[in-house]
Amino acid sequence: MSPNEIDRKLAVIFVADVVGYSKHMENDENATLKAYGKCETILNKLLKKYKGSIFNTAGDSVLAEFQSAVNAVECAVDFQNELKKRNESKKTEVKLEFRIGINMGDVVMKDGNLLGDGVNIAARLEALAQPNGISISKSIYDIVVPKTKVTFNDLGVQKVKQNTFHAYDILLDPSQKRKIKTQSFNITMITWHSSCNSHSIRWHILL
Repeated sequence: MSPNEIDRKLAVIFVADVVGYSKHMENDENATLKAYGKCETILNKLLKKYKGSIFNTAGDSVLAEFQSAVNAVECAVDFQNELKKRNESKKTEVKLEFRIGINMGDVVMKDGNLLGDGVNIAARLEALAQPNGISISKSIYDIVVPKTKVTFNDLGVQKVKQNTFHAYDILLDPSQKRKIKTQSFNITMITWHSSCNSHSIRWHILL
């Protein structure tokens, strides 16, 4: 492939992020890191089960790719259910909550990383999700709705910066049902690093 060619593919992108991670770290850094490690172990087992693979991380954020939209959704549901059990345990000192966003779209492959709107929208869906929640795009919804037993809540069209997309919540509990208007969210930035040929590369996603 010549330097001017762009290597693209269609992918299912899964983004998970800890709610209030900085605050947890300020309160007890060691306990938070230990708790995150346990949550990471749970996620890694589920990624293996559902054939997902991590292509990048950003501190407390995990970006993974799936070949199947159904597998990505089932992985997310199982992960949130496992975290709920963990947080309900009296033995759990630091109770971490995650938000998850899932999208299917065109992505650019570069140095082992995935970039582009397909990834950006997944990250924006994660920011849209509720604590302990999962938000998905219509591209995911259309595939999984006849193939899963989960309940969905239609959030309508959401606009984030220059991207407009139709979003849905996956309802793990009836109390998660909400109504939100079409809106633009504050712009934040997710930054992560990858290494290639001994050089550090920094990528940014604007939310």
